[in-house]
Amino acid sequence: MKREEAGNVDEMREEAPRITGFLGRGSLVTVSARTGNDLKGYVCDQNENGLLLESRDPSGDPTGYEFLPWSSIERVSARG
Repeated sequence: MKREEAGNVDEMREEAPRITGFLGRGSLVTVSARTGNDLKGYVCDQNENGLLLESRDPSGDPTGYEFLPWSSIERVSARG
């Protein structure tokens, strides 16, 4: 990325999330882990160690809690 492009936010959508909102408690996210598994669930908490999710099965039913260390996470996505 060119230096002048890094500060140009004129074309970014106004509703683009910030980290605190994106990974805030209660956010529905899908996490792609390095193991090849994707987990969908609600963020319970996050800190410097990782992300705690209330995981959901494909039907949306809760399946328990999953702690994912940051080193095991490839991508986190959410609908915006």
